[in-house]
Amino acid sequence: MNILNKQCKALAPTYGNAAASVAKREKFSWAEPCAPGSFLMIRKDDLNIDGSYQREEVSKAKVLEIARDWDWKMFGTLSVIMREDGTLWVYDGGHRCRAAFFRDDITELPCMVFKAENEKTEAKAFVGANTMKSAVSAYHKHRAAVKTGEPIAVAAQAILDKHGYEALQNGFKNYAFAAINTLQTLVKENAVLAEKAFAACAYIAVDGEQFSGEVLSAVFTCQKKLEGKADILTDGYLELLRRETLPGIEAALRREKHIVGKGGVAICAKALLDVLNKGKKRRLTFA
Repeated sequence: MNILNKQCKALAPTYGNAAASVAKREKFSWAEPCAPGSFLMIRKDDLNIDGSYQREEVSKAKVLEIARDWDWKMFGTLSVIMREDGTLWVYDGGHRCRAAFFRDDITELPCMVFKAENEKTEAKAFVGANTMKSAVSAYHKHRAAVKTGEPIAVAAQAILDKHGYEALQNGFKNYAFAAINTLQTLVKENAVLAEKAFAACAYIAVDGEQFSGEVLSAVFTCQKKLEGKADILTDGYLELLRRETLPGIEAALRREKHIVGKGGVAICAKALLDVLNKGKKRRLTFA
């Protein structure tokens, strides 16, 4: 039984056919489709993968599984960009492409080839294609967004670069920051304050200790709520936080979340405020 037409009619009873009074794409200003790609069989040796925006890590087990159980019906096609210089770059299907190199009987691969104006378009295609099929990590979205020149991502990367930090996908590493989504959110809200808050956290984190997005958000929010009353990024407060140490601040945040029974930016900011008020007669309060 063909269920395609039935399902589409349920989704859009009138749009998408001649009976529609106004095309949905016109009514809601949908994006204009780009030029369709061309199907080509391409020598595997002519294909490239750009590591500047794609995943650096590769599942060798997955690649070997594809190579071992090669099935053209399952393979589908690779999505490929042809750059202005004529070179061919795979932006979707990296594992399948790599698997071909384990087989001597596979020399050409089926590809849908699109022309791109520049590498920014290519990086956007990578994020779009992979997001439609599976979740793309914030780290890889960030790398691709920096490549495409997306302003928020570029500003966030500039903050990392200024303070000698690198974006990290997961794990722990000195002078690395994993909560890239948090940084981008703060940059979008207030780029100047985001940079100052990051600088403060980098100062508190002795020898490049990795600090969390919660700590960064707590510093950012606490300063925002204290605007006009105190500057916790100067006036001696920053030295107080440094003496408290990063592990001490993170422990204070955990305690507050445990007491309240929930987390969130406001809870963490309140915990940081308590750290700042420790032993003080004149206590800081939020507006």
